[in-house]
Amino acid sequence: MAKKLSDLEAALRHQYRVEPGGPTVPGVTTVINIIDKPALMWSAAGIAAQTALYEHGRRRTIIRRHRKTLTALGKKEREMGFNGSDDEVFIHYCRGEFRRQWDAKMERGTRVHAVAEAWTKGESVDVLPEDSGFVDALEAFHREMKPTFLEAELVVLNPDYSYGGRFDAICEMKGGTFLIDYKTGGHYEISLAMQQEAYLRAGIAAYSSEGALDNIDPAMQGDVDGARGIYLHDDGTYEVVDPFKNISRELAWEGFRACLKLFNANKAMEVAVKEEK
Repeated sequence: MAKKLSDLEAALRHQYRVEPGGPTVPGVTTVINIIDKPALMWSAAGIAAQTALYEHGRRRTIIRRHRKTLTALGKKEREMGFNGSDDEVFIHYCRGEFRRQWDAKMERGTRVHAVAEAWTKGESVDVLPEDSGFVDALEAFHREMKPTFLEAELVVLNPDYSYGGRFDAICEMKGGTFLIDYKTGGHYEISLAMQQEAYLRAGIAAYSSEGALDNIDPAMQGDVDGARGIYLHDDGTYEVVDPFKNISRELAWEGFRACLKLFNANKAMEVAVKEEK
């Protein structure tokens, strides 16, 4: 039997507990992702269409290679790999290009966040050539905004509403003391506002030397002047975005609680359906 993760180990894997050894609760970003993003669906359709158009000349090669890929996946994919038509296999490949590009962006964001975390601690880290533009943007942010980091990569929990999360840092910089989160993708103003308000309304988790949840400090709202999204761009530029410029904190909190209610209801329905089967 696999050893049960400690509360801290679980939190570092985005599996949060608001009581020692208790059940896991959802993370902030997982809750917010309950909302459909129409722009992502439109982007996915565009990428699939472009892939079909631009890769048509390599169609035979792609089909042959993708069949091999499919046979190493799940039952449905294996069936397509062995018995699907060439059209079905090619369409599957084109549809999957969005996920491949999305995963690559996620991996890039993880690497850039690792650089940001290392710099917060005064450590150096190797940078891949394809990440250099984002790291140049991070360097410009440090140089121009002169952040002094007070906390970094903290786990925050809200036992009253049963959710958790991790944000990038609390720092003093031009304009005040802010909770910050680095972003390497597009602007999603509503998601940013809800995410950062949920962090502000949670308390900082403290863990014992064995990794057990020891305490949850009160919510940090009075300890900071607000929150900022730090958008790092591939061209070496950055933006400091106030998530509450257009969306009030009260409205952001109302929106997050609505997402949380929907998320919990959806999970309960999934459990009910699964038990019926």
